[in-house]
Amino acid sequence: MSKEHDILLFGVTGFTGKLAAEYLLAKSYPVKWAVCARNESKAQDAMKSILGQLNKPETEMPKIEVADLVCNSTDEEEKLRAIVKKTKVVITTAGPFEKYGQTLFKMCAEEGIHYADITGETDFFRAMIDQYDSVAQKSGAVCVVHCGNDCIPWDLTVFEMNKVAKDKGAELVEVSTFTELPPTSQASGGTTSTAVFQLSKKREKGKTDFDPLLRMPDGSKSSCATKITSPKSDKWFAEFNKNAGPWIMAPVMANCVRRSNALLQYNTELTYSEAQLRDGSASAWMRDKSFEALVGAAIWFPALFQRFLPQPGEGPSREAMDGGYLVVHGRGKAVNKASGEQLNISSTFRFNEDVGYLATAKFLVETGMLLLSGKRAGGVTTPAVALGSDIVQRLSEQTGAVFEAKIEPST
Repeated sequence: MSKEHDILLFGVTGFTGKLAAEYLLAKSYPVKWAVCARNESKAQDAMKSILGQLNKPETEMPKIEVADLVCNSTDEEEKLRAIVKKTKVVITTAGPFEKYGQTLFKMCAEEGIHYADITGETDFFRAMIDQYDSVAQKSGAVCVVHCGNDCIPWDLTVFEMNKVAKDKGAELVEVSTFTELPPTSQASGGTTSTAVFQLSKKREKGKTDFDPLLRMPDGSKSSCATKITSPKSDKWFAEFNKNAGPWIMAPVMANCVRRSNALLQYNTELTYSEAQLRDGSASAWMRDKSFEALVGAAIWFPALFQRFLPQPGEGPSREAMDGGYLVVHGRGKAVNKASGEQLNISSTFRFNEDVGYLATAKFLVETGMLLLSGKRAGGVTTPAVALGSDIVQRLSEQTGAVFEAKIEPST
């Protein structure tokens, strides 16, 4: 059936949503796309500003659909559903997703509309699997969670390393990833509001017999478990000549890999570790600790301290984003099934721009483009499962990202 839109973007008045709209306009892909916002005038202002930055005429402004993601009545829900049914693919940056994304996700799953988001919220992911995985399978909706900085670079690193192992007749048994970021990385208002929301909420015990991340398409528990061994404190890694240790997003990356392993079955007992390489300077340590303290204060005393954090819609300067980068270093071990020989695999996934926002917007758009093409199995899944090497190749062609992997000589 013909649709009015190919891609519908939610969150266009937010920091990353504006970047996604800018990228779509700059690329001029031959697709019909639109945006959806609660406030039409704010969306128009955002789009006019972006068109001005790109020196494009207002005739290129996409259609603006108007609906609220938080539906407080049947009429509001019907209005949103009618808009969702106009498109083939929904891409959304509107978070916190547990707060603003559940109704949109539900509608996509029910209506067979492909969906992609940039959430870093594992609780949201688990809930959506639990509630809508079987629904999406029946409708054919491919619902891909974690399509931004959380967690494409890490999820696809493990996926590609597994491919290298399989090509050598081996089984991947262990992966450690090491995250290298510039010391000046900054958070946007959306990221900080999500962090405050997640850390301040009360968590209920799960009602399922097992972790929804392990749910197979038939509802059974996957035989492939992932043991997470991420360091709980800083450790010295001579190879990098740096300390590496825990950071706030490491558990999110690990849980995404857990879901991918459960479905793709890399190994029945895969071991995975994620650590952030430290700058090592006293100033970097002080900056990180100060930000952590401010987030903590905003959780306990929001009226006093939340105003000192970046507000929704705010984020790093363009100069800072253009000067950003990310390198995910992968170190893996695989075992040859026939000979028992151990293979050491190393990889790098390089992005020569800010990944937290600028490249995240590109990841999301390129995910949407892939969901428009090709037949993919419905369900609630990860980038590795839904997209595989296609997203690695597309990011290389369209954004200049570079993934490399090799077998290291045995020592």
